[in-house]
Amino acid sequence: MQYRRGDVILCRLPLPSTELTQFKLRPAVVVSKDTNNQRLDDVMVAPCTSNISRSQEPTQYLITGTEIAIAGVHVPSVVRCEALMTIPKTVILRP
Repeated sequence: MQYRRGDVILCRLPLPSTELTQFKLRPAVVVSKDTNNQRLDDVMVAPCTSNISRSQEPTQYLITGTEIAIAGVHVPSVVRCEALMTIPKTVILRP
């Protein structure tokens, strides 16, 4: 499967508070360069959360209105740009 920058994916992301031993299903936005997405086994993502309490922070992007349907999330959410991570493509469940 080819992923492109800006794609919203559903993936198993490690929880930092568990020393990366537990995972949670979460939507995330692919932020890595398209050429890298084609040739590497990993992608860089910005995770999303429905906790919008800090949505005014400069490192968070609020998804609302028509963007909710476009992104494929079900509720207002934020993209956590301060929490970028590199994940293997094997933990992506759906594009």
